[in-house]
Amino acid sequence: MSLISRFISEQEKILSRWVNRLTLKQQRLITIAIKQSRILSSLPFLNNEKKILNNEKKI
Repeated sequence: MSLISRFISEQEKILSRWVNRLTLKQQRLITIAIKQSRILSSLPFLNNEKKILNNEKKI
């Protein structure tokens, strides 16, 4: 998980290959791995921590 999380932004978006400095083939493999881990619920689709914190501050 720590390896995969290096290629994801704080908003849980997959970073581009220019940011990651990967080849096209490597980026495709990373993208597939991230999507598989999201389907298996190892990685969340969205990062809702900021939304939850903002809602708690308003209350």
